[in-house]
Amino acid sequence: MMAIASGALAQSAVTLYGSIDTSLLLNTNNNGGRSISLSDNGIQGNRVGLFGTENLGNGLSAVFRLENGFNASNGVMGQGARLFGGQAYVGLAGNFGSLLAGRQLNTDVALIAPDFAAASQWAGILGSHPGDVDNFYDTFRVPGALKYIAPKVRGVSVQLLYAPGGVAGHITQGQVASIAATYEVGAVVVGASYNNAQLPNQGLAAGTANVNTPVTPAGVYFLSPVDSGFVSAHTYQVFSGGASCNIGSAILGVLYTNTQFRGLGDLNAGPNPHQYTGDATFQNIEFNVRYSISPSLIVGSAYNITTRNSVSTADNPGGLGSARYIQATIGIQYFLQKTSFVYAEAMTQRASGVDSTGQSAVAANNFIGRSSNSRQSAVRIGLNVHF
Repeated sequence: MMAIASGALAQSAVTLYGSIDTSLLLNTNNNGGRSISLSDNGIQGNRVGLFGTENLGNGLSAVFRLENGFNASNGVMGQGARLFGGQAYVGLAGNFGSLLAGRQLNTDVALIAPDFAAASQWAGILGSHPGDVDNFYDTFRVPGALKYIAPKVRGVSVQLLYAPGGVAGHITQGQVASIAATYEVGAVVVGASYNNAQLPNQGLAAGTANVNTPVTPAGVYFLSPVDSGFVSAHTYQVFSGGASCNIGSAILGVLYTNTQFRGLGDLNAGPNPHQYTGDATFQNIEFNVRYSISPSLIVGSAYNITTRNSVSTADNPGGLGSARYIQATIGIQYFLQKTSFVYAEAMTQRASGVDSTGQSAVAANNFIGRSSNSRQSAVRIGLNVHF
């Protein structure tokens, strides 16, 4: 990080930060064939950002953040080619906490995932859940949001977020509300979150994914076959709960998420070619461990099971069939310096049942390309430099 201080009337500082992550990716099944490619965003998303503070006196500060995501292989901007698609907000911070307004991370991504999800700690893309169905790897950010971050008190951290939809005549369209909290005592951390988005295909997904074309009810902005068939949901909601424990040089973690696409069949949200009705519910359980062999050498492993109920259709109340995804990830990181490390990791995923499109379920990591069949494995070797 690089800090720039100003000697103006009020004391201020701006910090430049970023991360560049590039790797060689071997994929055993990328839409039907093996592939070897130069890939980015392996462990951390490529980004460059500015974080600024200005002392307003009496313990109060003005703050801002502008963050750009990009592809290190070709220089193209990420997040739908948005200039500051990573984050862009302004706010006030003080003894009361922080109140922020703008494009931000949801509370479960900001507070729960870093403590309990392997993907946010050491595994990166290859550790993300199938289809990123619970958004714990931040496929979707939240635009036009107000967020309150409470000061940490006696081990308790809390974040709340609300984003009004902003659509004339449709008060709740695109609305997002979430809350997350963690409690730390000694070597143990526990946490939980709740996230609710109305007409998610038109709001949460279309407003924050890699979408730079006009949004229409006919568009499908959930891009994975794991969940793309459920874009007619009126409501998207995610419950999560997790725990971690530090035992010597090891950190053990467990994470449960319950993701529901509720009220299927709302054509104001998106198309419904399979005439789904009712709700689609995904349950995800992840077990992970990270072990520090030395200060510069870290290894980790994670095992994840994702299941989905059989969703009713207009012609078949029993549904087309359920789905199940099993995934295992291992990885190793060696730090060359405090801000630079090389890494290697491997992932394998197996799918069974029927996916959201009514077809046989295929292995589908959201960030390396879907498989053409029920199995997919990938190996990645890369370098990460952050500042």
